[in-house]
Amino acid sequence: MIISILLISGLLILVYDQWGLKGIAYSRTFSKQRIFEHESLDMVEVISNAKLLPLPWLRLESSMPVALRFGEQDNLGVSEGNIYQNHVSLFHLRSYRQITRRHRLTCVRRGHYSLETATMTGGDPLGLSSKAKQFTLNLKLLVYPQILAIPELPLPNHSWLGNLAVRRWIVEDPFLIQGTRAFRSGDTLRSVNWKATARTGSLQVHQRGYTADHRLMICLNVESAESMWRTILEPERIELGIRYAVSVAAYALENGIETGMLCNGWVQGRERDSVRIGPSGHAGQQEWLLETMAGLILERTVSMVKLLEEEVELGTTDMDYLIISCHRGEKLQEVVRKLEQLGNGVEWMDIPELPGKPGQEAPPAHEGGNA
Repeated sequence: MIISILLISGLLILVYDQWGLKGIAYSRTFSKQRIFEHESLDMVEVISNAKLLPLPWLRLESSMPVALRFGEQDNLGVSEGNIYQNHVSLFHLRSYRQITRRHRLTCVRRGHYSLETATMTGGDPLGLSSKAKQFTLNLKLLVYPQILAIPELPLPNHSWLGNLAVRRWIVEDPFLIQGTRAFRSGDTLRSVNWKATARTGSLQVHQRGYTADHRLMICLNVESAESMWRTILEPERIELGIRYAVSVAAYALENGIETGMLCNGWVQGRERDSVRIGPSGHAGQQEWLLETMAGLILERTVSMVKLLEEEVELGTTDMDYLIISCHRGEKLQEVVRKLEQLGNGVEWMDIPELPGKPGQEAPPAHEGGNA
Protein backbone atom coordinates (compact mmCIF):
# COMPACT_ATOMS: atom_id res chain seq x y z
CA MET A 1 0.00 0.00 0.00
CA ILE A 2 2.80 2.34 0.86
CA ILE A 3 4.47 1.65 -2.47
CA SER A 4 1.15 2.28 -4.29
CA ILE A 5 0.70 5.59 -2.46
CA LEU A 6 4.23 6.63 -3.35
CA LEU A 7 3.72 5.66 -7.00
CA ILE A 8 0.42 7.58 -7.23
CA SER A 9 1.96 10.59 -5.50
CA GLY A 10 4.94 10.52 -7.85
CA LEU A 11 2.64 10.24 -10.85
CA LEU A 12 0.56 13.22 -9.66
CA ILE A 13 3.70 15.28 -9.14
CA LEU A 14 4.97 14.37 -12.61
CA VAL A 15 1.63 15.15 -14.31
CA TYR A 16 1.09 18.49 -12.58
CA ASP A 17 4.72 19.55 -13.00
CA GLN A 18 4.48 18.85 -16.71
CA TRP A 19 0.97 20.06 -17.57
CA GLY A 20 -0.43 21.85 -14.53
CA LEU A 21 -0.03 25.44 -15.75
CA LYS A 22 -0.22 24.70 -19.47
CA GLY A 23 -3.34 26.09 -21.13
CA ILE A 24 -3.82 28.59 -18.30
CA ALA A 25 -4.64 32.16 -19.39
CA TYR A 26 -4.99 35.21 -17.18
CA SER A 27 -5.98 38.81 -17.87
CA ARG A 28 -6.65 41.85 -15.68
CA THR A 29 -8.42 45.06 -16.68
CA PHE A 30 -9.79 48.16 -15.00
CA SER A 31 -13.34 49.33 -15.64
CA LYS A 32 -11.89 52.85 -16.07
CA GLN A 33 -8.48 54.09 -17.20
CA ARG A 34 -8.86 57.59 -15.72
CA ILE A 35 -10.45 58.41 -12.40
CA PHE A 36 -10.44 61.09 -9.69
CA GLU A 37 -9.18 60.71 -6.12
CA HIS A 38 -11.66 58.97 -3.78
CA GLU A 39 -13.65 57.51 -6.66
CA SER A 40 -14.07 53.75 -7.13
CA LEU A 41 -13.64 51.35 -10.02
CA ASP A 42 -13.67 47.61 -10.68
CA MET A 43 -10.60 45.48 -11.29
CA VAL A 44 -11.73 42.54 -13.44
CA GLU A 45 -9.72 39.29 -13.56
CA VAL A 46 -10.40 36.51 -16.06
CA ILE A 47 -8.73 33.10 -15.50
CA SER A 48 -9.28 30.17 -17.85
CA ASN A 49 -8.17 26.52 -18.02
CA ALA A 50 -8.18 25.25 -21.63
CA LYS A 51 -7.37 21.58 -20.88
CA LEU A 52 -8.87 18.44 -19.39
CA LEU A 53 -6.63 18.42 -16.30
CA PRO A 54 -8.36 20.31 -13.42
CA LEU A 55 -6.42 22.51 -11.04
CA PRO A 56 -7.23 21.73 -7.39
CA TRP A 57 -5.57 24.90 -6.18
CA LEU A 58 -4.10 28.09 -7.62
CA ARG A 59 -2.53 31.02 -5.83
CA LEU A 60 -2.45 34.41 -7.57
CA GLU A 61 -0.07 37.09 -6.24
CA SER A 62 0.56 40.67 -7.31
CA SER A 63 2.05 43.82 -5.84
CA MET A 64 -0.04 46.97 -6.07
CA PRO A 65 0.25 50.56 -4.75
CA VAL A 66 -1.41 51.15 -1.37
CA ALA A 67 -3.29 54.04 -2.96
CA LEU A 68 -5.60 51.43 -4.54
CA ARG A 69 -7.70 50.22 -1.61
CA PHE A 70 -9.60 46.93 -1.79
CA GLY A 71 -13.08 46.45 -0.37
CA GLU A 72 -13.95 43.50 1.88
CA GLN A 73 -13.89 40.23 -0.10
CA ASP A 74 -13.66 36.49 0.62
CA ASN A 75 -10.64 34.45 -0.52
CA LEU A 76 -8.56 37.60 -0.74
CA GLY A 77 -5.58 38.50 1.42
CA VAL A 78 -4.01 41.95 1.38
CA SER A 79 -0.88 42.83 3.36
CA GLU A 80 0.09 46.50 3.26
CA GLY A 81 3.41 48.30 3.46
CA ASN A 82 4.06 52.04 3.26
CA ILE A 83 4.07 52.19 -0.54
CA TYR A 84 2.97 48.78 -1.85
CA GLN A 85 0.52 46.08 -0.83
CA ASN A 86 0.71 42.37 -1.59
CA HIS A 87 -2.54 41.00 -3.03
CA VAL A 88 -3.00 37.19 -2.69
CA SER A 89 -6.02 35.07 -3.66
CA LEU A 90 -6.64 31.29 -3.67
CA PHE A 91 -9.07 29.36 -5.87
CA HIS A 92 -9.50 26.16 -7.89
CA LEU A 93 -10.25 25.72 -11.59
CA ARG A 94 -12.09 22.84 -13.22
CA SER A 95 -11.46 21.37 -16.68
CA TYR A 96 -12.23 23.69 -19.60
CA ARG A 97 -13.54 26.35 -17.25
CA GLN A 98 -13.27 30.15 -17.19
CA ILE A 99 -13.97 32.30 -14.17
CA THR A 100 -14.36 36.06 -13.89
CA ARG A 101 -13.72 37.88 -10.63
CA ARG A 102 -14.41 41.52 -9.79
CA HIS A 103 -12.64 43.48 -7.09
CA ARG A 104 -13.90 46.90 -6.01
CA LEU A 105 -11.07 49.42 -5.61
CA THR A 106 -11.10 52.95 -4.24
CA CYS A 107 -8.34 55.31 -5.41
CA VAL A 108 -7.28 57.36 -2.40
CA ARG A 109 -4.34 59.27 -3.91
CA ARG A 110 -3.56 60.88 -7.25
CA GLY A 111 -0.85 59.38 -9.44
CA HIS A 112 0.23 57.55 -12.59
CA TYR A 113 0.07 53.85 -11.69
CA SER A 114 1.52 50.91 -13.61
CA LEU A 115 0.70 47.26 -12.88
CA GLU A 116 3.08 45.16 -14.93
CA THR A 117 3.02 41.52 -13.79
CA ALA A 118 1.09 38.93 -11.79
CA THR A 119 2.37 35.53 -10.62
CA MET A 120 0.26 32.36 -10.56
CA THR A 121 1.32 29.24 -8.65
CA GLY A 122 -0.33 25.84 -8.96
CA GLY A 123 0.41 22.24 -8.07
CA ASP A 124 -0.80 18.70 -7.41
CA PRO A 125 -3.81 17.91 -5.16
CA LEU A 126 -1.57 16.80 -2.31
CA GLY A 127 0.43 20.02 -2.29
CA LEU A 128 3.71 18.14 -2.62
CA SER A 129 5.02 20.22 -5.52
CA SER A 130 4.24 23.49 -7.21
CA LYS A 131 5.20 25.56 -10.21
CA ALA A 132 4.86 29.30 -10.86
CA LYS A 133 4.09 31.26 -14.00
CA GLN A 134 4.36 35.01 -14.50
CA PHE A 135 1.84 36.94 -16.61
CA THR A 136 2.57 40.29 -18.23
CA LEU A 137 -0.17 42.89 -17.68
CA ASN A 138 1.09 46.32 -18.82
CA LEU A 139 -1.90 47.89 -17.09
CA LYS A 140 -2.04 51.68 -16.61
CA LEU A 141 -4.25 53.78 -14.37
CA LEU A 142 -4.34 57.57 -14.14
CA VAL A 143 -5.78 59.07 -10.95
CA TYR A 144 -6.56 62.78 -11.17
CA PRO A 145 -6.42 65.11 -8.14
CA GLN A 146 -9.79 65.71 -6.52
CA ILE A 147 -11.67 68.79 -7.75
CA LEU A 148 -13.15 70.78 -4.87
CA ALA A 149 -16.14 73.10 -4.95
CA ILE A 150 -15.23 76.79 -5.22
CA PRO A 151 -16.75 77.68 -1.80
CA GLU A 152 -14.33 75.18 -0.20
CA LEU A 153 -11.29 77.11 -1.45
CA PRO A 154 -9.55 79.81 0.65
CA LEU A 155 -9.96 82.50 -2.00
CA PRO A 156 -9.15 86.06 -0.85
CA ASN A 157 -12.49 87.16 -2.27
CA HIS A 158 -15.03 84.66 -3.60
CA SER A 159 -16.37 87.21 -6.09
CA TRP A 160 -12.96 87.07 -7.77
CA LEU A 161 -13.96 83.77 -9.39
CA GLY A 162 -17.55 83.47 -8.28
CA ASN A 163 -18.80 86.43 -10.32
CA LEU A 164 -17.19 86.22 -13.74
CA ALA A 165 -19.12 89.22 -15.04
CA VAL A 166 -16.98 91.73 -13.14
CA ARG A 167 -15.01 94.18 -15.27
CA ARG A 168 -11.70 92.90 -13.93
CA TRP A 169 -12.24 89.71 -15.90
CA ILE A 170 -14.21 90.71 -18.99
CA VAL A 171 -14.68 93.70 -21.26
CA GLU A 172 -17.47 94.57 -23.64
CA ASP A 173 -16.96 93.28 -27.18
CA PRO A 174 -18.21 95.85 -29.75
CA PHE A 175 -18.58 93.14 -32.40
CA LEU A 176 -20.69 90.75 -30.29
CA ILE A 177 -24.35 91.85 -30.24
CA GLN A 178 -26.77 89.72 -28.22
CA GLY A 179 -30.02 91.76 -28.63
CA THR A 180 -31.33 95.07 -27.35
CA ARG A 181 -32.11 96.69 -24.01
CA ALA A 182 -33.59 99.95 -22.72
CA PHE A 183 -31.45 103.07 -22.90
CA ARG A 184 -29.61 103.85 -19.65
CA SER A 185 -27.71 106.87 -18.41
CA GLY A 186 -24.19 106.78 -19.84
CA ASP A 187 -25.12 105.07 -23.11
CA THR A 188 -24.02 106.93 -26.26
CA LEU A 189 -26.22 107.78 -29.24
CA ARG A 190 -24.00 105.55 -31.38
CA SER A 191 -25.24 102.51 -29.43
CA VAL A 192 -28.93 103.27 -30.16
CA ASN A 193 -30.79 100.63 -32.18
CA TRP A 194 -33.17 102.84 -34.16
CA LYS A 195 -35.23 99.97 -35.62
CA ALA A 196 -35.91 98.55 -32.16
CA THR A 197 -36.66 102.05 -30.88
CA ALA A 198 -39.26 102.60 -33.62
CA ARG A 199 -40.79 99.19 -33.00
CA THR A 200 -41.12 99.52 -29.22
CA GLY A 201 -41.75 103.25 -28.96
CA SER A 202 -38.96 103.69 -26.37
CA LEU A 203 -35.25 104.31 -26.79
CA GLN A 204 -33.39 100.99 -27.24
CA VAL A 205 -29.63 100.30 -27.48
CA HIS A 206 -27.59 97.33 -28.66
CA GLN A 207 -27.02 94.70 -25.96
CA ARG A 208 -23.40 93.73 -26.44
CA GLY A 209 -21.82 90.53 -25.26
CA TYR A 210 -18.60 90.19 -23.32
CA THR A 211 -15.34 88.53 -24.13
CA ALA A 212 -12.45 87.47 -21.91
CA ASP A 213 -9.75 90.09 -21.58
CA HIS A 214 -7.41 88.51 -19.04
CA ARG A 215 -5.67 85.17 -18.98
CA LEU A 216 -5.15 83.20 -15.81
CA MET A 217 -1.86 81.57 -14.77
CA ILE A 218 -2.13 79.38 -11.68
CA CYS A 219 1.22 79.21 -9.85
CA LEU A 220 1.59 76.25 -7.51
CA ASN A 221 4.54 76.60 -5.16
CA VAL A 222 5.78 73.30 -3.67
CA GLU A 223 7.97 75.11 -1.13
CA SER A 224 6.76 75.10 2.45
CA ALA A 225 9.23 77.90 3.29
CA GLU A 226 11.37 80.32 1.30
CA SER A 227 14.58 78.73 2.66
CA MET A 228 13.55 75.21 1.62
CA TRP A 229 15.78 73.24 -0.72
CA ARG A 230 14.90 70.18 -2.81
CA THR A 231 13.09 67.90 -0.36
CA ILE A 232 9.39 68.53 0.28
CA LEU A 233 8.87 68.85 4.02
CA GLU A 234 5.05 68.94 4.15
CA PRO A 235 3.81 66.67 1.34
CA GLU A 236 0.19 66.46 2.49
CA ARG A 237 -0.02 70.24 2.58
CA ILE A 238 1.25 70.42 -1.02
CA GLU A 239 -1.27 67.73 -1.99
CA LEU A 240 -3.97 70.09 -0.75
CA GLY A 241 -2.45 72.86 -2.86
CA ILE A 242 -2.61 70.58 -5.91
CA ARG A 243 -6.35 70.09 -5.31
CA TYR A 244 -6.76 73.86 -5.01
CA ALA A 245 -4.92 74.39 -8.31
CA VAL A 246 -6.95 71.91 -10.39
CA SER A 247 -10.21 73.14 -8.81
CA VAL A 248 -9.58 76.75 -9.80
CA ALA A 249 -8.42 75.65 -13.27
CA ALA A 250 -11.55 73.57 -13.87
CA TYR A 251 -13.84 76.40 -12.76
CA ALA A 252 -12.04 79.05 -14.80
CA LEU A 253 -11.98 76.94 -17.98
CA GLU A 254 -15.65 76.07 -17.63
CA ASN A 255 -16.38 79.80 -17.54
CA GLY A 256 -14.38 80.62 -20.66
CA ILE A 257 -11.16 81.94 -19.09
CA GLU A 258 -7.91 80.93 -20.78
CA THR A 259 -5.98 79.14 -18.05
CA GLY A 260 -2.42 77.85 -17.64
CA MET A 261 -0.23 76.37 -14.91
CA LEU A 262 3.16 77.17 -13.45
CA CYS A 263 4.77 74.88 -10.85
CA ASN A 264 8.26 74.32 -9.46
CA GLY A 265 7.84 70.54 -9.28
CA TRP A 266 8.35 68.11 -12.16
CA VAL A 267 6.17 65.47 -13.80
CA GLN A 268 6.65 61.71 -13.86
CA GLY A 269 7.60 60.46 -17.34
CA ARG A 270 8.80 63.87 -18.53
CA GLU A 271 12.02 65.86 -18.29
CA ARG A 272 12.99 67.00 -14.79
CA ASP A 273 11.96 70.56 -15.58
CA SER A 274 9.51 72.88 -13.90
CA VAL A 275 5.96 72.87 -15.19
CA ARG A 276 4.86 75.68 -17.47
CA ILE A 277 1.65 75.27 -19.44
CA GLY A 278 0.64 78.44 -21.24
CA PRO A 279 -2.92 79.77 -20.83
CA SER A 280 -5.39 78.30 -23.30
CA GLY A 281 -9.09 77.73 -23.58
CA HIS A 282 -9.07 74.84 -26.05
CA ALA A 283 -11.11 71.71 -25.37
CA GLY A 284 -8.22 69.54 -24.16
CA GLN A 285 -6.67 72.06 -21.77
CA GLN A 286 -8.43 70.84 -18.63
CA GLU A 287 -7.51 67.20 -19.27
CA TRP A 288 -3.89 68.18 -19.93
CA LEU A 289 -3.71 70.16 -16.68
CA LEU A 290 -5.29 67.29 -14.72
CA GLU A 291 -2.92 64.74 -16.24
CA THR A 292 0.06 66.96 -15.44
CA MET A 293 -0.97 67.46 -11.82
CA ALA A 294 -1.75 63.73 -11.45
CA GLY A 295 1.88 62.94 -12.26
CA LEU A 296 3.48 65.80 -10.32
CA ILE A 297 6.55 64.68 -8.37
CA LEU A 298 6.84 66.40 -4.99
CA GLU A 299 10.40 67.56 -5.49
CA ARG A 300 11.43 71.18 -6.00
CA THR A 301 13.21 72.03 -9.24
CA VAL A 302 13.82 75.75 -8.68
CA SER A 303 12.36 78.38 -6.38
CA MET A 304 9.03 79.97 -7.24
CA VAL A 305 10.88 83.29 -7.18
CA LYS A 306 13.02 82.06 -10.08
CA LEU A 307 9.97 80.95 -12.08
CA LEU A 308 8.22 84.30 -11.62
CA GLU A 309 11.42 86.20 -12.46
CA GLU A 310 11.38 84.37 -15.80
CA GLU A 311 7.84 85.67 -16.33
CA VAL A 312 9.11 89.18 -15.66
CA GLU A 313 12.01 88.71 -18.08
CA LEU A 314 9.55 87.58 -20.76
CA GLY A 315 7.75 90.89 -20.31
CA THR A 316 4.44 89.15 -19.62
CA THR A 317 1.56 91.58 -19.33
CA ASP A 318 -2.26 91.48 -19.09
CA MET A 319 -2.05 88.21 -17.17
CA ASP A 320 -3.78 87.32 -13.90
CA TYR A 321 -1.55 85.26 -11.60
CA LEU A 322 -2.96 83.18 -8.75
CA ILE A 323 -0.13 82.13 -6.42
CA ILE A 324 -0.98 79.05 -4.36
CA SER A 325 1.68 78.81 -1.68
CA CYS A 326 2.47 77.84 1.91
CA HIS A 327 4.40 81.07 2.42
CA ARG A 328 4.71 84.67 1.24
CA GLY A 329 8.43 85.23 1.60
CA GLU A 330 10.01 88.65 1.07
CA LYS A 331 11.71 87.66 -2.20
CA LEU A 332 8.46 86.20 -3.49
CA GLN A 333 6.56 89.39 -2.67
CA GLU A 334 9.28 91.45 -4.34
CA VAL A 335 8.98 89.61 -7.66
CA VAL A 336 5.18 89.81 -7.40
CA ARG A 337 5.47 93.60 -7.27
CA LYS A 338 7.50 93.48 -10.49
CA LEU A 339 4.76 91.48 -12.18
CA GLU A 340 2.17 94.02 -11.04
CA GLN A 341 4.28 96.88 -12.40
CA LEU A 342 4.11 95.22 -15.84
CA GLY A 343 0.32 95.45 -15.74
CA ASN A 344 -0.48 91.99 -14.40
CA GLY A 345 -2.92 91.16 -11.63
CA VAL A 346 -1.75 88.98 -8.73
CA GLU A 347 -3.82 87.21 -6.08
CA TRP A 348 -2.71 84.84 -3.31
CA MET A 349 -4.24 81.60 -2.09
CA ASP A 350 -2.61 80.42 1.12
CA ILE A 351 -2.33 76.67 1.77
CA PRO A 352 -3.34 76.26 5.43
CA GLU A 353 -1.31 74.26 7.90
CA LEU A 354 -2.66 70.77 8.52
CA PRO A 355 -3.06 69.12 11.93
CA GLY A 356 -0.35 66.64 12.80
CA LYS A 357 3.40 66.62 12.86
CA PRO A 358 4.91 68.98 10.25
CA GLY A 359 7.24 67.32 7.79
CA GLN A 360 5.78 63.85 8.28
CA GLU A 361 6.42 61.91 5.10
CA ALA A 362 3.46 60.53 3.16
CA PRO A 363 3.49 57.70 0.60
CA PRO A 364 4.73 59.09 -2.74
CA ALA A 365 1.68 59.85 -4.89
CA HIS A 366 3.56 59.33 -8.11
CA GLU A 367 4.93 55.85 -7.53
CA GLY A 368 3.72 53.28 -10.03
CA GLY A 369 3.32 49.70 -8.82
CA ASN A 370 4.53 46.51 -10.46
CA ALA A 371 1.83 43.88 -10.12
